[in-house]
Amino acid sequence: MNAYRKSALTLACLSLIPSAAMASNWEMTSGLPSHREVHRGTKEVRTCASPGGSISVGTATPTSINTNMLAERLNVSAGLMFRFQYDSAGQPEQAAQVVEFRDGTGFAVVGSIDPTSVATPTSRFTITKIGCNGAPIWRFAYGDTTDYNTGWDILQTSSGDTAFSTQAGDLVALGKYYRPPTAVAAAVYRTRIVRTRSTGTIIWARDYQASIVGDFELHAITELVPVAPSLTGDLVAVGRIGGQTAVMQVNGNTGAVVCTSRTNGLGVAQYHDVVAVKTSTGSPEFLAVGETGVASTAQQQVYLSRFVPNCLLRVHTHWGATGDREIGYGTDLTLATTYAGAPAGVMMVGGEVNGPYGGVALSQDAFMHLAHPQSLMPYVLPTGLPVVGKRYGTQGALAEKAFSISAANNGAYFGGSTSTNWLANGDPLHALTVRPDLSGFKTICTVDWAPTATSLPLASSTFGVAVTVKTMSQLPLPTLISVPAQSPCCTIVP
Repeated sequence: MNAYRKSALTLACLSLIPSAAMASNWEMTSGLPSHREVHRGTKEVRTCASPGGSISVGTATPTSINTNMLAERLNVSAGLMFRFQYDSAGQPEQAAQVVEFRDGTGFAVVGSIDPTSVATPTSRFTITKIGCNGAPIWRFAYGDTTDYNTGWDILQTSSGDTAFSTQAGDLVALGKYYRPPTAVAAAVYRTRIVRTRSTGTIIWARDYQASIVGDFELHAITELVPVAPSLTGDLVAVGRIGGQTAVMQVNGNTGAVVCTSRTNGLGVAQYHDVVAVKTSTGSPEFLAVGETGVASTAQQQVYLSRFVPNCLLRVHTHWGATGDREIGYGTDLTLATTYAGAPAGVMMVGGEVNGPYGGVALSQDAFMHLAHPQSLMPYVLPTGLPVVGKRYGTQGALAEKAFSISAANNGAYFGGSTSTNWLANGDPLHALTVRPDLSGFKTICTVDWAPTATSLPLASSTFGVAVTVKTMSQLPLPTLISVPAQSPCCTIVP
């Protein structure tokens, strides 16, 4: 049974109501004392038995030298369905993102695992399937067995072509390869994209190395609507190359590069997430979210960009207040039932904002906002409905962050972390899951957030990419560790 306990903190704008009769909007922290936990990926559960609620994955750090993959499923009322750590014989591992299988059989989790030891810090790019109850089902590693191999994002495809051995329901995972510099060789940065069957069996796996110098690291991937005569949608990955953003579109059947693009934003920029859009005419587009600033040492602002196929930039804007630091980490599109007054297809953005709040000079807080999918300006709901941006925090130097956001029926979910000392026991970092609303929601401290938004002149350039073929191997299943049903805060409801 999940325990709901009132926080030991006294915060002026908190409304704490521990109750078994949960409202539709809530905030939940989880973790064990002295451990560090963070949710990196959060999605609404739609096809597993007892749908609704959220699935979150990330990392738990029980000791200073070891990490475990973490997964937590909550129902729509914040009730705990499972919370597990996954350990492979004491080897460090992490989870970065999750996708639910549309056949209702569970979840695919992308991440990494060190197959050797702490003394030899190589890592493996992994995909793990867990059931709707959290039990591990299979795990595979893809690509190199040396140096650093990390998984970042994963999706289940909606299209395919049997002539190329692809189909709807395949998995596509994104990650990176990194070889540190030596006395005689420069560092090597590659992006990795893997397409597998729903069973994890490889269809193709490719590494992509940019032709220009810089840390080439793509963080998120999405699938575009197929464009005739192709039956398979292209894949688009976004991230950074050096101090610029990076966009790469590849053929969904083969992984061949279609195009690339990079932008500077205000001067330096990178993307953290991307979502595909189908316009009213049926054409594909994609929206990217990240951060930009005049220099790497300057305060960053939220950076939004809209592209059409062939990596063509159409609109980009930056959001934020002068002197504040804002980063957009996650994005999704509203469903028709997500928020009253907002139709399906409105862009949702989640992240962190650092700046003055409630008399505190530097408050580090999570935020959620809606954006118009064409202009990338703040979306305005009809008169009389609530504002479309909220800031969630504890009015202090301790931090709340939203790393991933998911649209849901009658609301949304975001997952992240909080370093607020909820039980006054010195716990350094809790995993955080929030089901926010835009009307009358009182979680942590909630205030309206309406950043200034500014359009930027269109400017972009391309870069070359070399492609290499990769292979796969099967790994033993991790040991399942049941984590006690502990909620070091309380559930906070309106």
